[in-house]
Amino acid sequence: MNATFDIRGMTCASCVAHVTRALKKVPGVEEAHVNLATEQADVQFSAPATLAAMEAAVASAGYEAFEATGSDDEERLAREREFVRKTAMLVFGVALTLPATIISMVVGNFPYKAWVVLAMVAPVWAIVGVTFHRGAISQLRHGSANMDTLISLGSTAAFGYSIYAAIVGFEGYAETAGAIITLVYVGKYLEVVAKQRSNAAIRGLLDLRPQKAHRRLPDGSIVILDLADVQRGMELLVAAGERIPVDGTVIDGASSIDASMLTGEPIPRETGVGSLVKQGTLNGDGTLVIRADEVGARTALARIVDLVRRAQGSTPPVQRTADRVAGVFVPIILVIALVTTLAWMFTGHVWTVAIISGIAVLVVACPCALGLATPTAIMVGVGVAARLGILVKDAQALELAASARDIVFDKTGTLTLGAPHVVAVVPSASITENGMLGLMAAVERGSTHPLSSAIVTEAQGRGLTIPTATQTNVERGLGIRALVDDAWIYVGSRAYVQTQVQSDLGGQHDTATRVFAARGNEALGYLDIADPTRPTSQHAISELRARGLRTYLVSGDAAEPVGALARTLGIDEVRAGVSPEGKAEFVRSLQVEKKRVGFVGDGINDAPALASADIGIAMGGGTGIALDTASAAILSNDPYAVVRLIDLSRATLRTISVNLVWAFGYNVVLVPLAAFGIVRPIYAAAAMGLSSLFVVGNSLLLRRFGTR
Repeated sequence: MNATFDIRGMTCASCVAHVTRALKKVPGVEEAHVNLATEQADVQFSAPATLAAMEAAVASAGYEAFEATGSDDEERLAREREFVRKTAMLVFGVALTLPATIISMVVGNFPYKAWVVLAMVAPVWAIVGVTFHRGAISQLRHGSANMDTLISLGSTAAFGYSIYAAIVGFEGYAETAGAIITLVYVGKYLEVVAKQRSNAAIRGLLDLRPQKAHRRLPDGSIVILDLADVQRGMELLVAAGERIPVDGTVIDGASSIDASMLTGEPIPRETGVGSLVKQGTLNGDGTLVIRADEVGARTALARIVDLVRRAQGSTPPVQRTADRVAGVFVPIILVIALVTTLAWMFTGHVWTVAIISGIAVLVVACPCALGLATPTAIMVGVGVAARLGILVKDAQALELAASARDIVFDKTGTLTLGAPHVVAVVPSASITENGMLGLMAAVERGSTHPLSSAIVTEAQGRGLTIPTATQTNVERGLGIRALVDDAWIYVGSRAYVQTQVQSDLGGQHDTATRVFAARGNEALGYLDIADPTRPTSQHAISELRARGLRTYLVSGDAAEPVGALARTLGIDEVRAGVSPEGKAEFVRSLQVEKKRVGFVGDGINDAPALASADIGIAMGGGTGIALDTASAAILSNDPYAVVRLIDLSRATLRTISVNLVWAFGYNVVLVPLAAFGIVRPIYAAAAMGLSSLFVVGNSLLLRRFGTR
C-alpha cells in the first residue's frame, strides 16, 4: 500500500532525516521518501502499519503529518496563504531590521541608542522569529535538533547578550539578532517563490480543465454542470473554441483538436464520430457532442498531473549522500560552536568575543542548501519535461536517463507511424491517378483488411467520389475482385493480378507493400502502401549518436523492411524477427556489459523490454500496458523527445551536482572562517541566506531548457 503525507515543521535536510527515520521505525513500513521542497512524505507500507501509527511516529519526532487530501484547489489556496503570510512577515522584519542596522552601524552615539535598537529588534526576534523558536523548542523536547535550533540559538544569544551590553554600557549586537532572523526569512520566502515557479507546469496542466460542462439531455435541452458533477456516460456538448471537459468519445459532429499544451504536438488533429478526445485539449471550429468515458481522477490529464506531482516529490539515488550527511549535520555544528566558544575563552579572549564567534558558527552553517540541492532541481526538471510533452514518472528515471549509453528502439509505432498509408500511386498510361485510386477504393471498401482501409482512406482524403462495387469476391491472401461500372476490377498481389493480364506488371518494392490493379485483362497500375517513418526519426537517431549513444532497432518484423529502415535512419545495429521476450532478453544482454540501457516502444509486445530496461520510454499513443510499464512517456509521439529527455536529464544532473558541491563547499569553507572569528554573525546570516538562494536560483535556471 502507498500513502502520501503533508509534513509540517520541516526546515532543512536534517528534518528530512529525522522524519525519514521516524517513519521507517514503524513496523510494516517498507520504504519512506521525504521531500523538503514539496514538504511531503511518500510511504510504502503493509500490515501492521497504519496511517495513525505513521502520523504518531512523525509527531514523536517533533513534526506534524497529515494524509494528503489530493485536492488541487485546497493545495493552491494553502500555498497562496503561505505566500501572503511570509510576504507580510518579511516586510515587517525588513521594516524594523534595516533602520535598526543603520542606526547601530552608521549613526553616531546618542542617549539610549542601544535601547532604541533593542526596541526595534525585539518584535523581529519575537514575532518573525517565533517559527524558529517554536521549532527549536519542539526539537529540544524530542531530544533532537535542526536548522531552527541553529537560528534560534544564534539569534537568542545575540539578543540576550545585547540586553546585557545595554545594561552595563558595552557595545551590543542587537542588529545582528534581527538580521539573523530577517535574512534567514528572506531565504524561506525565496523557497516559497521557487516552489510556486517550479509548480508552474502542474498549474498549467490544471488550468486546462474547464470548470463547467454542458450536458445534453435526452430531449435535446442543455444544462450546465460543475465539472465535479459530470458522470460517466453523460453526453456533453463542446462548442467551438472550448476545452474538452472529460475523456470521451465523439458521438456527433466534426472538428479539429489542438492538443499542443498536453502533448506538445503543434498540428491540430481532425476529429469526427468515433474519435477519442482527452480532457483539456482545445476544440477547433466545430461543435462536438461527446460521451463521457472517464471523469475526475480517472482522466488522462488527472493521471498525468498526479504522476508529475509524484515525480517532483521523489528522491533520486544521488540524494542519498546528502541525506546521510544531513542526519548528523546539526549536532556536529552545535559541537563546533561549543568548542569554538570554549577555545576563544581558554585562549585569553574576553567571553563576549567567544560568544560572538560561537554565534557566527551557529548562524553561518546552512543545512537548508543541502536539503534543497536535489529536490528543487528535480521539481524544476520534471516540470520542464511536462511542458515539453514528456511525462517522467520518478526522479530515478530522470537520473538514469543521463547515464544511458544504449538506446533500443522498437519499429512499428515508434520510429514509424504504426499505420499503413498509401505512399505512391503509379497508374498506367490509360488512366489517371485518381481514376485508378477510385476504382481500387470501390473494390477494397468491401474488405476489412488494413491495406484496404489505407486505400479507402487515401481516396477519401483526396475527396474522390468512390463508385459502387457489386459481387465482391475475396480470395484470402491474394486479392479481391468486384464489378464496377459493368467491368471486373482486380486488386491484390502481383501474382493475383498477373493471372488476369498479358503484360508484365513489374516487381515488388523493398520496403513497401505493392498492390496491383487491373480492369478485365487491362493492367491499370499499382500503388505502394507502407508504414511511413515519423518525420523526426532520422534527426533523433542522428542527434543521439552525436551525443555518444549507440542506437539499436529491434522488431518482430521481417529482416528486409527492418534493415531498410535502419539503413535509412543510420541506426547502428539491427535485430529483426524478435519476439517480445526476445526484446527483453536483448536489453538484458546489453546490461551485462554494465551499460545503462534505454528502450523506446509503444505496444503490448514492448512491455517486457520496457520493464527490463534501466529507462523504459513509452510513446504516448501506445497501449496502456506500455505506458504503465515504462518509467517515462512521450505524450507527443515524437522520437526526438528522446533526445530532449536525455539532454534534460543530463542538465538536471549537472544542476544537482553543482548544488551539492556548493552546499558542501559552502559549509566546509565558511564554518571554519566563522570559528576563527573572520566572519561576523551579521555577515554569517547574509551568507547563509545567499547559500539557499544560490541553490534555488541555480535550479530555476533549468526552466530555460528548451527555450534557447
